[in-house]
Amino acid sequence: MQIISSIKVYKIIRVTYTSFMKFKLCISLFTIFLITGCGQSLEKDSLRQISEGSVIGTAGNNNTYVWKGIPFAEPPLGQLRWKAPKDPSSWTETLEAMEFKSSCFQKASSFGEDGEDMWSGSEDCLYLNIWTPKLSQTDIGQSKNLPVMMWIHGGGNTVGSAHMYDPSVLVSEHNVIVVTIQYRMGSLGWFRHPALHDSLSSLSDISGNYGTLDTIKALEWINKNIQSFGGDSENVTVFGESAGAHNSAAIFASPLAKDLFHKVIIQSGIMSSSSIDSAESYLPESGIAPSISGLEVFNQILIANGEVDDLSNARLEQEQMTVSEIRSTLYQQDPEVIIQAAIDSRPKRSGMTRVYPDGHVILSGGIEESFVNRSLPRVPIITGTNKDENKFFNAMNRNFVKWGPATGVYKTIGIDEMPLEIIDPEYYEAISFYGSSFWKQRAVDAPSKKLVESGHADTYAYRFDWDELSTLNGMDFSKLVGSAHALEILFVFGSFDSYVIKNYLFGEDAYPAGKKLSNQMQSYWAEFAYTGNPGKGRDKDLPKWSSWDLGSANKYLVLDSENDQGVYMSNIEYTKDYLLNKLSQDSRFSDSEKCETLFGLSYGDGNGVSSEELNAFMNGMCADHDYSEMLDMIESRQETTEESQNS
Repeated sequence: MQIISSIKVYKIIRVTYTSFMKFKLCISLFTIFLITGCGQSLEKDSLRQISEGSVIGTAGNNNTYVWKGIPFAEPPLGQLRWKAPKDPSSWTETLEAMEFKSSCFQKASSFGEDGEDMWSGSEDCLYLNIWTPKLSQTDIGQSKNLPVMMWIHGGGNTVGSAHMYDPSVLVSEHNVIVVTIQYRMGSLGWFRHPALHDSLSSLSDISGNYGTLDTIKALEWINKNIQSFGGDSENVTVFGESAGAHNSAAIFASPLAKDLFHKVIIQSGIMSSSSIDSAESYLPESGIAPSISGLEVFNQILIANGEVDDLSNARLEQEQMTVSEIRSTLYQQDPEVIIQAAIDSRPKRSGMTRVYPDGHVILSGGIEESFVNRSLPRVPIITGTNKDENKFFNAMNRNFVKWGPATGVYKTIGIDEMPLEIIDPEYYEAISFYGSSFWKQRAVDAPSKKLVESGHADTYAYRFDWDELSTLNGMDFSKLVGSAHALEILFVFGSFDSYVIKNYLFGEDAYPAGKKLSNQMQSYWAEFAYTGNPGKGRDKDLPKWSSWDLGSANKYLVLDSENDQGVYMSNIEYTKDYLLNKLSQDSRFSDSEKCETLFGLSYGDGNGVSSEELNAFMNGMCADHDYSEMLDMIESRQETTEESQNS
């Protein structure tokens, strides 16, 4: 095996959404915006009366109705910034819900609106969209109300938009209602500063969990209004992917969401929480912290406003300001100043934007407490990851993959670079396996085991394995990205009919089996929404999806096409011991590379092991290993990433 510099393993620990966005642009066959539907004219049969007034929608794809851009809260502007969302105002004229509203404010990317600006979206963004089968008012009055599924988009809790998703196939094929929502992101959605609120602030206002509160407010709106659309407010499933899955898990864990939802599906989620102590303290000299500091964000705001010229003077200035002055300054800032300040103050080894365990919105034990606390009201849950989660990110590491200028048709559609060659395929498979598998261990297997051990029997898990991708420009994408992060969304929503998807996503003879797998996944998801048990799908004709078993029996469902393994239950549990033992015996790595792989997984808020577990690995072999060169590469890469976010 060709040995590449061992420094290459660093990429596994920085699952950055900046990189994801760039790669997403480069290989358009994976872009989620391909599943967005087209606008239509108003449909008189879609007129509905809700608590705020009347609303009329349009004809959606696949024989559905769709209502776009319905407000579920007051715009969080002015003094409503960093406050719990308020109920929306009513209106007198019929609301024509024909167009998606702006995404929430963010750095410009393929996840938000189109355009060349550095920023996109708006603070006025708390809107939702509803897809239903084509039900008349008579149908709604005479038929049984349908299950409701609320989708939360991903994007690292810093980018993304509800307008990117068209669930009309799932809606029409399985007779469910899907609501897609938006929520505040970045330091507008999750932010704490000791001076931000006064004595009149509510516990929700103080929590810092404004994005989480937005998702709960959307659930409140659904409970109040969805019956007017033919939906059952007593049968609501929350589901989301990546950051959206993290936010779904937060709803699962939040006392404030009790009785507002009845099932949850967590697709490739992150279960950890941010640190309140770090959020309300200055960074230590090392620059290492698990969460963004509100005080450091304010320092950067002072520099951006020209009031001071460096961080030391910014800290002195901040410490001389009154609480009222700091609060006033924060509220006066344009949103781009706040977001940029958060980017500029990002600490080393911090994770993605996550919820705060404030004890009110989120339990003081974080999301994790909901896995072990028997006294909590817990609903049926599905968790899952994709077999090759990390490949989507590792593919951009130039130590792993050779890239070069795009040519031909790829260049004409605006792609500058294309992946040309995996430098060491065996090593690439190995490093991707451990990154993806430790993700699964933390996001699926460990939570599932804890839930069942604490008496929560309605616990289901999956692994998505489909990887029959095409070869483009000589690159086999089934090897390069495989069953990559976010790929399962396409199968859940079933949007396979676009020309690009049919002709560029699927490998040779892969489309029919892929389409069948999509139908199967939708059937499982819909059956879970109906009953809380995915079982054998809606038509009772699929392999039985059993709940997690603590013994040696089946634990999770593997989802693959009939061209490969098919759909089946697996009993192979991914514990830390299982993965560490596997790594210790993995001949694809030298001993040094084994240590560096674990170091990468222990760096920051990754998906791997603690420093203590790293030092104990293989009888302490890694404890005295010199990681200085690797750290330089990691931190240099982080600085480069932040610079690219600024450009």
